[in-house]
Amino acid sequence: MLRSFNEYKGIEVSGRTITALLQAFGQFKTLATKYLLEEGIGQKGADGVVSVDPAAWYPMEGQLRTLARFNQELGDSVVHQIGMSVPKHVEWPPGIQDVRAFMMAMDMGYHMSHRRNGLVMGDPATGRITEGIGHYLARVRPDGFMEIETDCPYPCAFDKGLLFGVTRVLNLVGAILHDDSHPCRKRGDKACVYVVKG
Repeated sequence: MLRSFNEYKGIEVSGRTITALLQAFGQFKTLATKYLLEEGIGQKGADGVVSVDPAAWYPMEGQLRTLARFNQELGDSVVHQIGMSVPKHVEWPPGIQDVRAFMMAMDMGYHMSHRRNGLVMGDPATGRITEGIGHYLARVRPDGFMEIETDCPYPCAFDKGLLFGVTRVLNLVGAILHDDSHPCRKRGDKACVYVVKG
């Protein structure tokens, strides 16, 4: 049984993120169209494929249910691919030049892609972040690698794909490893930890 995600009522996600979800399906957008329309996201286009406005905002709970259905019915690899597509489409704080800066800016970028009651949840000019959707917390480990801990409601495979997508946007060769010595949301825990080796 899928979660309802009712605790995210009143929170919206940027249409750019939904666009990334569609792009990840390439030529096979029919299934994505079905799930998104059933969740009240987008409108059916003349070609039968869902039409999403990148400048619009859509209910986060509907997007989370869509991703949960993909995860349940299609598996981690599809959700991972969707996560990989996101960094190419969303807005990030300015001035990011390398993977370390990108990872340190992930929490702000994440909040910039969501809004509550019509107000964007992250403002890079002031550093203000509105609580309510979890966080991506980055730190540098003693071995020099980056570690990202996230307690956001997105699936574990989505986040791993998102982090890998960041390395691709920056044209870096790297590995994203799920740290299995820590808890995992897929096992019902509150957070996951990823190690970024690049």
